[in-house]
Amino acid sequence: MPKKYKKLFNQDYKKIFMYCARTASHFRDDMFPPCDTSLWKHKSIPEYHEPLEWKRCKDITSDPHLFIFKNKQLNTDVVKGVIGDCWFVAALGVLAAHPKLLNKVVPKWTAQDWCHSTEPGKQLGVYNFRDTERHPGIFRFRFYRFGEWIEVVVDDYLPTKNRRLIYAHSKNPKEMWCSLLEKAYAKLCKCYEALEGGSSSDALVDLTGAVPETIQLHSEEGEDNILQKMGEKNFVAMIQVAIREKALVSCSIDVLEDEIQQERLPNGLVVGHAYGITNIQVLKVGAMFNKNEIILIRLHNPWGEVEWNGLWSDKSPEWQNISKSKRKQLGFTIADDGDFWMSFQDFISNFSTLTICRCINTSLLTFDRRWHGAMFRGEWLIENETAGGCINNAETFYQNPQYSIKIHKSTILIVSLMQQDNHAEIGAEKITIGFIILKVELNRKYRIHKPTYEIAGRVTYINSREVTQRFSLKPGHYILIPSAYNVDDEGSYFMRLFSSNPINARLLRKDSPKRKWYYPLIYYGKPYFVGTIRAQILGGQFSRRIDKVYIKITFTDFKKTVVSQITPKFDTVKPEIGAEYLFYARDPSNARLLFQLYQHQTFGKDILIGETRILVNDYSKEGKDGKFWEITKTLTRVIQVPKHMGMIRTEEVEASDNPAHVYSRNERLASGSHTSLSMPGGYGRGIEYGVGGIGVMDSSTYDMPNKKVFVEQMRRRKKIKKVGQTTFVPQIVDAGIGDLQIRLLYSCGINS
Repeated sequence: MPKKYKKLFNQDYKKIFMYCARTASHFRDDMFPPCDTSLWKHKSIPEYHEPLEWKRCKDITSDPHLFIFKNKQLNTDVVKGVIGDCWFVAALGVLAAHPKLLNKVVPKWTAQDWCHSTEPGKQLGVYNFRDTERHPGIFRFRFYRFGEWIEVVVDDYLPTKNRRLIYAHSKNPKEMWCSLLEKAYAKLCKCYEALEGGSSSDALVDLTGAVPETIQLHSEEGEDNILQKMGEKNFVAMIQVAIREKALVSCSIDVLEDEIQQERLPNGLVVGHAYGITNIQVLKVGAMFNKNEIILIRLHNPWGEVEWNGLWSDKSPEWQNISKSKRKQLGFTIADDGDFWMSFQDFISNFSTLTICRCINTSLLTFDRRWHGAMFRGEWLIENETAGGCINNAETFYQNPQYSIKIHKSTILIVSLMQQDNHAEIGAEKITIGFIILKVELNRKYRIHKPTYEIAGRVTYINSREVTQRFSLKPGHYILIPSAYNVDDEGSYFMRLFSSNPINARLLRKDSPKRKWYYPLIYYGKPYFVGTIRAQILGGQFSRRIDKVYIKITFTDFKKTVVSQITPKFDTVKPEIGAEYLFYARDPSNARLLFQLYQHQTFGKDILIGETRILVNDYSKEGKDGKFWEITKTLTRVIQVPKHMGMIRTEEVEASDNPAHVYSRNERLASGSHTSLSMPGGYGRGIEYGVGGIGVMDSSTYDMPNKKVFVEQMRRRKKIKKVGQTTFVPQIVDAGIGDLQIRLLYSCGINS
């Protein structure tokens, strides 16, 4: 069974702890020693040359604890240090409000904590070795990096100045979890300096393994906001659902050109700082018969104290319009604790970005909503010709990795693309990444090479570690292409797919069908695949409703190779089918497509009620190949008719007097230019067969749209049925059902 997590530098927490307990020693981490090399990599920065002293937690406070609870609530106020890692500190504050997720980052924290003489019980059988003096000083934390959980072990030496912690720490000086957690993250990134600058959403992903979704509340032009795009009710409902499902929701104000990072605005909000969103409520305010609806949102500042001072702030008079019981229910208090309320309109006006990190549930053993997941790792490399850039580079874009996604039921698909984190490399820049989803043929097995496919979804290319987008997709076959924006930008990526219904996802490796070794033996002298046919059934126009019908498509090449495909069932008069299939042709001059309309029977064999054919040769000629053609075909059927049918007026009489002459005359008329066929029961209404065997239906004698509809040539088969003195032959006629609209493309070559 594979391990659930990887150990950084192969350091085993339990082995080190037991060794220190047996030898009565304190752990000193040689992989991240308490010296300057753990602080910075660039010696030219003067701020890092100030004299520092590394102290163990017991030397900083005589009563250290990992966590301190007040009224069973964890203190969520985290104070940032001298480095610019407010993005990480803010994420810690948001994480602290979710104890379940925090326990995953700090595993079995009660067994790691200091044990004091007043605390009853034993932990791991080594209670006597975890008091303040004899605690080995080793702690472990887990982070999610590039698709896997990594356990990081650290000692409890922390950098101080004048006996005070200089980096992130709790508001309570006895609480050590955030300082040790920050140290473990710095070790993962190789030094504290690497924490300068970052994204709160990236930190939340590293702390939880969640899938981030970043929503810009305002357009780049500043004209539209998210409420105009989604609607206020939908947007509020989205936040409410996210909070109810225990997602980590945060927001921030973008730093403008004339503003300073972490600058406090006159309204009390801080620029470039992440706030956690903990609640959103729709309240009715006013008199009994004149109440107005107002939306309030509660935010938490992980730093504490610094709060919003506008409408609906702690000391705002608007709260007098809310009853005491309702205020108590909302948890409203007047205190500088970092929690504050504001109106939803003020929230939209002041904040720039909303981030929702969802911990998606893929477990089988759960009663909660379950998602289906798939994960892929890959690379964009010049050497492998997989660094093709975005779709603007038409010649190289399709060299990027391609993933096939087959969807059987309408589903919500979440795609998260993450590039290799380079935080440990000081000064390294992220590449701009994104992805695109194309709708392709249902039976495609190979990569695509030409820009002739419909775009079903795309994400804006962003210079960030991770991009995520949610899509609503109908049943069908799709190809997902992740890429960098620029050609020849190299890097590794990790991609996660989550769907509300089961999907089939895999990497496409082959470009086209390969020639089999036995082909020359069976098809001696015959060419291999020379072209591709894309046939899409757009829809139909039927004269009546037929329940439970489907279309079977048969492709015949060399009059031997037959490939059959079946569309989904439908039961409407004007179905929009959209099913598309791909076929490879060896001899276009002999290839043809047969479309057969079947009615499904619960018991017994399905009934064929109509069919039509397309000769590929008509669309593979020069001038027609490489172009899409929309073809309307009348559904036909084969019936047995008397040989003399098709004769009219005096010729019928002549045929009855002279059967031999009638037979000869009828044969000539069948291949002539103006033969009219009048059939009983409404078959063949208004059909005229012209030169070359292709006829035109007159819309005035047929209740179809006013357009010319092409039908196939009248054909007779060799078998002749004789009943009494009358001879019958098979005849193709209008089935009286309606038309099929088909979109066809023939392309030379097999890389479509």
